[in-house]
Amino acid sequence: MSGSSLPYRLRPNKAVDRELFLSLLMRLTPKLGLEKYHYVGLGGPFLEDFRLLHSRIGIGRKKGSRTVGRLTCVESELEIHKRQRFNRPVASIKCVHSTLEEFLDQTTFTTPAIIWFDYTTPRGIALQIQRFAETVGTMPIGSILRVTLNADPGSLGEPPSGKNLSVEVDGEASADRAHKPTKAEWRFQRFNERLGKLVPSGVSADAMTFRKYGPTILRVLKLAVEKQALSFADRRIEWALATHYADGQPMVTAALVVCSREDSAAEKLIKDWEFYATPDDPHRIELPALSSLERLTMESNSNVLRKLGFDLAEVVDSRLGVDPVAVFKKFYRLYPHFSRVEL
Repeated sequence: MSGSSLPYRLRPNKAVDRELFLSLLMRLTPKLGLEKYHYVGLGGPFLEDFRLLHSRIGIGRKKGSRTVGRLTCVESELEIHKRQRFNRPVASIKCVHSTLEEFLDQTTFTTPAIIWFDYTTPRGIALQIQRFAETVGTMPIGSILRVTLNADPGSLGEPPSGKNLSVEVDGEASADRAHKPTKAEWRFQRFNERLGKLVPSGVSADAMTFRKYGPTILRVLKLAVEKQALSFADRRIEWALATHYADGQPMVTAALVVCSREDSAAEKLIKDWEFYATPDDPHRIELPALSSLERLTMESNSNVLRKLGFDLAEVVDSRLGVDPVAVFKKFYRLYPHFSRVEL
């Protein structure tokens, strides 16, 4: 089952990532007036993101006889598009049967917008990054752009059957690497083929691991965006949020604000935010699975190890290399609680 097909109740890390983005938007709303923005996203079959933006920010609310802001859900698969129209949680959501790229090409934005490029498939990642970077220069100043990218090193493939590879033992591999690369080196070759000129200097085969591949993708994204931004004298970009999480498949996200050259107020507002994070140092979100008693104990005690009586890090395996207690303390206010509701 892919990360995109997992139900939200089984994706607590995705839920925290989404809450972080909503927290950012709520922080920026008083200054930027986000309730008047045009939000464009993919939505999925249940349009949960649209419901939350409408509820928290007020986009798409009624004010007298008119609607404040706009909500547009874009979907390329016809049957999912039909399902979205059926499941619309808010009447003001417009469901469009199109690819996101086609919709953006055919739409003229005269006022700032919030656009979420939600790419879950690793296929075409170079084009995905380039398209996101190009949008920095085409959207009105004040726009907020967010992207989700697949960060699974396994998407680079497996060496073909019969391929001679070096066998690594305790980090050591055979010396004949030109003819017998390690699995990481083989994947690094595919990485360079896939991303070409977008690959930053200094990236090596060591980055092709589960823990490091996501931050490497974010480095590629940051370089592409900042190169693109140099072409425009009227604007600059402020990175506001970056995350690396895994519910099923590992994913990375990044969000930025397109600011005018003279705007320093937005920069301060972003950098003073408690969850401010850039692609250079993303939040690693990997929440431990806890019982209700464990969660309540961790929320109400400063010395968690003594109160629990066991070391959580010893019994919880972290694929991203995080301390489960530290990550819980960092995000406990956003930690989702799922319960069964009888209808």
